[in-house]
Amino acid sequence: MLPEDEPTLNRPDRPRRTTTAPHRKEKKEVRIIKSRHYFAACLLLGAALLLAACGGMAGDTAEVPESAPAASDGTLSGNVVYLDRSALDPTAVIVVNLIQTTADGAQTVVASQSVNAEGRQVPIPFELTYDPSTIDQTQTYMVMGQILVNGTPVYVSQAGVPVITNGAPTSGIEVMVSPVPTGLAGGALTGIVTYMERIALTPDAMITVDLQDASSGTTSVIATTDVAAEGRQVPIPFELAYDAAAIDPAGTYLLVARIAQAGQTTFASQIGVPVLTNGAPTSNVEIVVSQASAPTTSGVILGTVTTPRPPEALDPAAVLQVELREPMLADAPATANIEIPLEGASFPISFELPYDAAAIAADRLYAVGARILSGDRQLYVSLAPVPVLTNGAPASAIVVPVGAVPDPAGGVLRYTVNSDTPMTWPADSNAYLNVEIREPNLADAPAAAFGYVPLAGLSLPVAFELGYDQAVISPERAYIFDARIIDNDQLTYSSAAGTPVLTQGAPTNDVALTLTAQTISDAPPSGFITGIITTDAPAPLDANATLYVDFREAGTTGDPLVTISQLLGGAQFPLTFEIPYDAAGIDPNKSYVVGARILLGDQVLYASNVGVPVLTQGAPTTDVTVNIPPQ
Repeated sequence: MLPEDEPTLNRPDRPRRTTTAPHRKEKKEVRIIKSRHYFAACLLLGAALLLAACGGMAGDTAEVPESAPAASDGTLSGNVVYLDRSALDPTAVIVVNLIQTTADGAQTVVASQSVNAEGRQVPIPFELTYDPSTIDQTQTYMVMGQILVNGTPVYVSQAGVPVITNGAPTSGIEVMVSPVPTGLAGGALTGIVTYMERIALTPDAMITVDLQDASSGTTSVIATTDVAAEGRQVPIPFELAYDAAAIDPAGTYLLVARIAQAGQTTFASQIGVPVLTNGAPTSNVEIVVSQASAPTTSGVILGTVTTPRPPEALDPAAVLQVELREPMLADAPATANIEIPLEGASFPISFELPYDAAAIAADRLYAVGARILSGDRQLYVSLAPVPVLTNGAPASAIVVPVGAVPDPAGGVLRYTVNSDTPMTWPADSNAYLNVEIREPNLADAPAAAFGYVPLAGLSLPVAFELGYDQAVISPERAYIFDARIIDNDQLTYSSAAGTPVLTQGAPTNDVALTLTAQTISDAPPSGFITGIITTDAPAPLDANATLYVDFREAGTTGDPLVTISQLLGGAQFPLTFEIPYDAAGIDPNKSYVVGARILLGDQVLYASNVGVPVLTQGAPTTDVTVNIPPQ
């Protein structure tokens, strides 16, 4: 199946915090040892009294009562943690809630516990008791936490942790909480601006810090502050106020900085620092700026590098190269270029490309391209340069899409996709080509390989490469290459049938596929199929994962009739869905099915093995249950 588009997300791969605190553990063991001595003494005394009272009744038979429930019954234990490096307020109160969730999304608090921080730092242990008799083994339960300071939440769970039922744990639970966007400063970000060079700042130096919204892939400044050096040297502290009401908890926000001396930018951020959301900090933020070239007449191109399907993390050794050049002079040196280390970064990646304005001719064309490399290997590359500066093209807020380059060490399939309907996409288009290799007889199985090619600035035909794992390709099975084009979340081009590839005499390279333009209707849907997505092996779902639900004719392997996508954003199993359909296009003599899958970047986490019958021949349209096993 071919996944539908999803929002571009930015979430860095973060190490998990340990859930133990050795110094506290030692202290706790000492207390336990003392209490054991005391308990042993009490037992000996009790035994002596009992023997004295019973006397010669030792031969009598006594009735032994049933064992009481184990001490762990009705108890959930674990730690509340967060990832940013902020100290916890000594007066903070940690609240842990046990919540029951239902298929319709309703949540009920079953039990709650409050723990005073009392100067301790995370991880903060908790032990939450509940009544086991109230637990319904058919329902889903999860633990969520929050940290309050003066009654105001400053950290909250973005997603619940499944517990108790469906094989979920009751101990060793790690409850991750993230900063509330307003933070303790009530809408202020704090930190320092610094650099590595041994260069003194002039007394008139001005440090500017910008808060950028990168949620849509295009960066925009939503708050800024200027700090005068006044003779101070780096690190220079800053405090940046922002409107907390304008912050989307699911969005991506970056801090960048620059230093100007004598009216010229002498230092600037090479990459933005994530803040506010997705566990990123709100305080103690360190912005490292690098020395900037300062031509006599200077300009700066501001932009963002994106990709249709961002990976969960980039190679820490990777670098981003962005260059400005005349596209008609392919062999000429770049007019300007920068290289940005990407350690700890993820898509979208913001950049500032300085150039010499005196070298720009108004009657020539200029474009920006980008690539990401790790050592000598190219990971991502622009397929079409983005026009800038002249002939009405922008100089800021540009988006440079890049496509993933297959690893030459694995399998590589070269392909060309065309259509009998000509098409050219503008430079700012978010359309993309979705390609895949799959088995034609397994409509609901995950693809053996899939890729996403940004189409901004391109025209049909499009030629590129798709990488695949040779180890998963079986010579005894048949495979096809298939493709479709998504533009503004709508299917605009698709293939009637894929073309055979790789095995059983089919070509292993240089394949061609023709797509057909699809009719896009604005008519509202005439019906909905509703239900829930479940699994027999539930695990905490990443907030950045995306659920896809497909509605198709049973037994077909082409594009689904309808596909919907939903960013989970912390939702957990069971997941509800509502998929629209056009009743006029339904044949009552045919069978239809619904399937689902959950992806995190390019990784398939869960996927249907078979479709669930719906709609016709007595199959339901409501209360449909789709079970998806882990992959």
